[in-house]
Amino acid sequence: MPSKKDPTIAALEAVHAALKPLDVADRQRVLSSLYALLEIPTPDTQRDRTNNPGATPGQRVTSGRPVGITELIQQKHPGTHPEFITLFAYYRERHQNLPNFSRSDLEKYYATSHQVPPKNYTRDFINAVKRGWIHEDGESSYITSKGIEAVESGFADGDKASKNKSGKKVGR
Repeated sequence: MPSKKDPTIAALEAVHAALKPLDVADRQRVLSSLYALLEIPTPDTQRDRTNNPGATPGQRVTSGRPVGITELIQQKHPGTHPEFITLFAYYRERHQNLPNFSRSDLEKYYATSHQVPPKNYTRDFINAVKRGWIHEDGESSYITSKGIEAVESGFADGDKASKNKSGKKVGR
């Protein structure tokens, strides 16, 4: 009689086989995306919750106080509207425990953060998607591992003096 394989072991073997050929950075990106897709708190988040039991999943707390959207903008220095949109997605996931969103959900953060919204929000949202920072899936859109890395690096790969199509700096 053939024995059935434990589904947990089968899943572990499949994930291991898929990740084994990747380098460490790519493995981390895949795992970060999986955590986000499956709405599982990351190991860092769980450690933060152990150190601060009042923290919500996805909320990184270092001083015991919540981080405001304006404070996050000051820390990460987004310079273009696609960067702002990605930062808003990051804020929702990491500080509000809201990993999924629609386009219109993120647009509301311009008012909350007292930033001037773009003249063409749809274009800028699509540019964030094209950069690979956001995966768009209707009401189930989410920030990607690449988007999380971009925010956490303070958009180091972007030009800090980026200008919109009218030639004006945005968000400053």
